[in-house]
Amino acid sequence: MNKYLSVLAAGLCLALIAAPAQAKKRAKPAEDGQAQGQQQGEDANKDTAGIPRYVPFPHNRNFVLKEINGKAPPVEMWINIDSTGRANGFSGCKNWSGVFAIGPDRLGPRAMPAINERQCDGSLAGIERDYWGVLLSGPYWDVKGDTLTLKGFKGGVLKFERSL
Repeated sequence: MNKYLSVLAAGLCLALIAAPAQAKKRAKPAEDGQAQGQQQGEDANKDTAGIPRYVPFPHNRNFVLKEINGKAPPVEMWINIDSTGRANGFSGCKNWSGVFAIGPDRLGPRAMPAINERQCDGSLAGIERDYWGVLLSGPYWDVKGDTLTLKGFKGGVLKFERSL
């Protein structure tokens, strides 16, 4: 047993003696050291810049639809969600109200919104169907400046602009 401990202790001593010698071989001149320090500082800045920052959902603001799947809507469609998750809006033919759960990047309906029934012409009904397809799919939301973008879970994009 003492033989094994002696060999282990000798190996450990050799490793400790060899480590500083190898570190000197890896060390570069002072100029390179300064360049490495600057590079490490830049890398640190990149790391902190790459961390996504939490952006709160824009509650109690009216947003008018500017684009639905890359096309401008034929009528003014809008949405407003307050801080409790209660929402109301106009989807092209119908006024509606409902309650949404708002996550850090997702928006989900808690129940089917209440809608007043009105007749729609064919083209507007298709646009309204796309609108509801995105809104009820549990879309991802993103805010940049005054633009609110809702991306449907299965496709479709609604881009809203903040209104007065």
